[in-house]
Amino acid sequence: MQNLLFIFVAVFMGIIMSIYLPMNSSVSKYIGSVYTANITFFLAALFTSIFLFIIFGDFKTIFLLKNVPVYLYLTGFVSAFIVLGTTFLIPHLGARKLFVLVVSGQILMAVIVSHFGILESPRDPVTFKKICGAMLVIFGAYVSSS
Repeated sequence: MQNLLFIFVAVFMGIIMSIYLPMNSSVSKYIGSVYTANITFFLAALFTSIFLFIIFGDFKTIFLLKNVPVYLYLTGFVSAFIVLGTTFLIPHLGARKLFVLVVSGQILMAVIVSHFGILESPRDPVTFKKICGAMLVIFGAYVSSS
């Protein structure tokens, strides 16, 4: 039952991602800057995160931030790049084509990350079946984006 809930949440996250990133692109059209739109996006995310932390968070965890390897804080840079890139690219490629291409990249990297267990991810060795599945997804992405 819990696994079914996780699957539902994951699909819902995909639905939300397909809406919130084009929303940020629309913000950039209204204000005329992808950079300012990115700042407003992350300010809203920061305030939301602080609000949720105040309600649900464990304040003792703040003291554990010093234990995190410095390179893992690059996630903030990666997030900013992804949102900024999406905000910029949607008007040029369209949401459908952009998301299909992004999913293709995610599939390729997921195979590598899972195979090698990168960043403490559970190891899931590549098999012929998994390579075929990834190729089918990427082929589907190519057909869909043409």
